[in-house]
Amino acid sequence: MKYTILAVLIASVLSQYHHHDMALIIDGTFKYVDTNPLDGLLEKEELSRAFENLDANADGQLTFVEYTKYTNSESQLQHDLFNHFDTNKDGALQRSEYVDTIFSQMDHNGDSQVTRTDYDHFFTHVIQQLMHHHGHNGR
Repeated sequence: MKYTILAVLIASVLSQYHHHDMALIIDGTFKYVDTNPLDGLLEKEELSRAFENLDANADGQLTFVEYTKYTNSESQLQHDLFNHFDTNKDGALQRSEYVDTIFSQMDHNGDSQVTRTDYDHFFTHVIQQLMHHHGHNGR
């Protein structure tokens, strides 16, 4: 359940458009994903465990319902995040899209660890892309 907060909090960020709020939300999501060990670094295994927790039927992919199962709501912003991460546009997030692709994009130096700076940069960039796509400049 902790891992789904990542998606929920990022969706909240998109609806608020305040830089300070974005920083607070990104901080919170990192703390929820960096769980074992709690060391300030995100390892691929931690992201993989998040995927497994969300994959309710253990079929190796996340539907939108699974992706949002703990939020009890659907918003355009959640759809946009889901669609952004669904790189093959098949309507489901495969493990490779959710874990492999996202992790490799965050781990830009290839050291198999995502620092807090890497994480912040990645999600800030994604949020800015989505905001730009919807015509928001941030307030």
